[in-house]
Amino acid sequence: MSELTKIASILFKNLSDALLSTASELSRLDTPAPLSQAEDNPELVSLERRTFTKRENYRVGDRIMIQLDGCSSPIKARISDVLQGSLYLAYFLRQPKSTAREIRHEQILGLDPDR
Repeated sequence: MSELTKIASILFKNLSDALLSTASELSRLDTPAPLSQAEDNPELVSLERRTFTKRENYRVGDRIMIQLDGCSSPIKARISDVLQGSLYLAYFLRQPKSTAREIRHEQILGLDPDR
């Protein structure tokens, strides 16, 4: 029985040491980094609106950026069919072609720059 007590005391001591070191690491994360450790050249994000290559007429297979009514950011899509005039049938990338929907030419911002 004394051997079990020794093993238990060693386990609890190691556990308490681990918890204390974890707590001190976490408390260090809560404090802000000094200015000397701050990143000198953070990656800048452009606030300019992205420009896309527009076309008069888009073709089947073109990857486009569209702005749907009610959405705040553009969505990538691919044209699957050209309908009459300024209507296109397009489906969202990573979705099946069966989910294609009608898109007006005015909703198309331009070609996908990552194509």
